[in-house]
Amino acid sequence: MSAEAVPAGEWISAGVRANRPPEEERVRRTKTALREAMVALVLEQGYDAVTVEALVERAGVTRAAFAAYFGTRERLLNAVVDEFAETVAVAFEDAEIDIEGGRLRVLLEQARRSHDVLAIIVRGEGDGEPLRRFAGRIAEVLAEDFDDELLQSGTAPRADRQLVIRMWAASLTAAVAWFIDADERVDPAKAAAEVNAIAELGWSWAAGREAGSSGSA
Repeated sequence: MSAEAVPAGEWISAGVRANRPPEEERVRRTKTALREAMVALVLEQGYDAVTVEALVERAGVTRAAFAAYFGTRERLLNAVVDEFAETVAVAFEDAEIDIEGGRLRVLLEQARRSHDVLAIIVRGEGDGEPLRRFAGRIAEVLAEDFDDELLQSGTAPRADRQLVIRMWAASLTAAVAWFIDADERVDPAKAAAEVNAIAELGWSWAAGREAGSSGSA
């Protein structure tokens, strides 16, 4: 696990953990150990090579515990992605749109802090299901933004609503994938501003031509 990665156990506030009864805390620790084992092993070996035996050995738990809480590798991987995606979505929803770089900046900052989990998602491990689940959760937040903008402006969309939202979610996911592979010195605010400018002004602008000049993807 990278030095900047956020351990799965830290995705939940310390105050909530402190109030749990002992049995619930033991269950949480077991689940957390299995989630962290999954992340570490996928990064080391790739998802297809990860076995249940390796997971329980790395996590230091019994196979019975694995069967009770997750049952299959697929469910464990989905649990890793879903919990993380929810954490990102909450941060995404809470962010102020008018901060420098907007909500994409928040997403990129999450990518820097939780590099390992996002690396698994964006590189398509598990036949791409983690990527689809993550993009779907982000799309839910974007859909709310889009609908709010339509309501406030009193306008109707010029393109199919689902097409707009899916393309928007795909562009954010692609930006995260680029950011993860980029030099660690890349500033999230600057990167977000560039992505937002491309989205607003188009490919012609990104290629150095005047905004609105001819050119297509």
